[in-house]
Amino acid sequence: MKTNTHLEIDKAILGEVYTSTESMDNLTELCDEYGSRFPGTPGDKGSVDFMVQKLKSYGLENAHYETFKLPGWVRGKAKLSVIEPIEKELECISLPLCLAGTVEAELIYLAEGPVEVYERMKAEIEGKIVLISNRNLPGTRSLHRTEKFYRSVLAGAKGWIYMNQNPGVGPVTGGVSPIIPSLGLGYEEGMFLIRLLKRKGRVKVRIETTDKNMEMTSYNVVADIPGTSGGKEYTLVGAHYEGHDIAQGAVDSGSGAATVIEIARVLNMFRDKIKRRIRFVCFGVEEIGLYGSKAYVEQHIDEMADLRFMINLDSAAEHRRKGISLHGHPELDAVFREFGEEMKTELPQAQRVSPYSDHWPFFLKGVPTGGGGDPGGAGPLAIEFQHSKYDTLDKVDLRSLRDSAAQYSRLILRVTNLDEWPGKHKTKEQVNTFVKAQGFDDTVALIDRTKAYVRKWQVIHPETQAWLDRPEY
Repeated sequence: MKTNTHLEIDKAILGEVYTSTESMDNLTELCDEYGSRFPGTPGDKGSVDFMVQKLKSYGLENAHYETFKLPGWVRGKAKLSVIEPIEKELECISLPLCLAGTVEAELIYLAEGPVEVYERMKAEIEGKIVLISNRNLPGTRSLHRTEKFYRSVLAGAKGWIYMNQNPGVGPVTGGVSPIIPSLGLGYEEGMFLIRLLKRKGRVKVRIETTDKNMEMTSYNVVADIPGTSGGKEYTLVGAHYEGHDIAQGAVDSGSGAATVIEIARVLNMFRDKIKRRIRFVCFGVEEIGLYGSKAYVEQHIDEMADLRFMINLDSAAEHRRKGISLHGHPELDAVFREFGEEMKTELPQAQRVSPYSDHWPFFLKGVPTGGGGDPGGAGPLAIEFQHSKYDTLDKVDLRSLRDSAAQYSRLILRVTNLDEWPGKHKTKEQVNTFVKAQGFDDTVALIDRTKAYVRKWQVIHPETQAWLDRPEY
C-alpha cells in the first residue's frame, strides 16, 4: 500500500478543524450581520470587508477584494391577481432581473416543463402566462430555471410564474432576464391555481412587477498561500458568498464561502509544506448570472494557463458525502482515487458538468475543474430550502461544515503538492465536445436563440434592449 507522505499534516488538519468552531463563527457573522450579501445591499460590501479582514488575520498573503460591474436589480412590489373566473390576489415575489410591467393573459400550466413540451405545445403557450414548477421529472434531463424560462419565451409566453415544489417554504426565487414580467410563487398558491384551472377550464391572471434594473458594483474576495516552489502554477479554491435577497443564503452559499475561508485558515498553518501557490476566491453574484466568476476569469485571463486545478465548493454544507465531480477529465480519475485511498476516506467521483455555478467560466477556458459535493445527488437541505426565504443559519450543521473543510483541505493539499499532475487543459473544441456529450449544447445556445427571437419584436422595452446589447460570456 502506498505510504501516506502527508500523514502528520492530515492528523494536524483533522485536529484543527474538528476542535474549532471558526467555520460556524464566520458563517454566523456573514448571515446574521450581513444578511443576504446580495449585490446592491449594504451587506454585500460589509461582508466583503469582513472576509478580507479575516483572511488577513489568518496570515494569508495578498488578501484583498476586486471590483466588477454587473447588470444589477432592485426589488419592487409585485402583485398576482386572478381576474377570471373569480377575483383573488395571491402572495408572490418578482424574480431577480425580470422586466417591470403589467401583463394580463390566460394561464397555462406546464407542470415540470420537460424539454419537449415547449415545441409540442407552442400554439397553446403563445400569448399566455406560463405557470411552471421548479421540480424536474425523475429520470429525465434536469432543466434549470433559466432553461425553462428561455424555452417559455421562445414559445411565445407573455408572462412567467415559477412555482415552488416544496410546501411550507414560501415563494421560490431565482434570476431570469428582463424580457417578460416574471414571478416566484409558493407551493400552496400554485396548487390553488392548478385546482382552479382543473375545475373551471380557463383562468385569466394579471402580473404586475415594479422592479428596477441598473448597473451595480460587486466584489470578489481573493487571498493566497504562496507555495515554496516560487513557480507560476497554482490551484484555485472557490465558492460564491452571496445568497438571494429574500434570505440569508446560509447553505447556498454562505456555507461555501465559510468553507473556503476555513480551508485557507487551516492550510496556511502548514504553508512551509505547500509546494505551489493556492488561491482562495469568494465570488460575488453567482446567483443571477455567475458575474463574479466571469469577471475574475476576464480580469485574470493571462493566468488561466498556469491554473493547475479549480475546485468549486458551492453550498458546501448541503452535501451528505464529500466527493468530487470532475468536469470531463478522465485522466484525473485514478489520481483522485489514490487521494481517497491515501486519506482513508470515502471520496465518491463522477465525470459531468453543468453550466450553473462558478466553475463554468473556468471550464470554458479549458481549465481542469471540479465541484465538491455528492455525485450521487444533492443533500436534503438543497431540495427543501434552496432559493427560499428559509435558507437560514439554523439549517446549517457544524459537523457538515467541519467535514467539508477537513475533506477538501486534505484533497487540495495533495492536488497542489503532486509533482506530476496529469490534468490537461482542454481546447475549445474539446470543451464543446464534452458539453455536447453532457446534453447541454442546446441549453448553452438558448440565450443566443432567445435574443434572435426578441430582436424581431416590433416594440422592445429599454431594459430588454440593454440585455440584447450586452455581450454574453
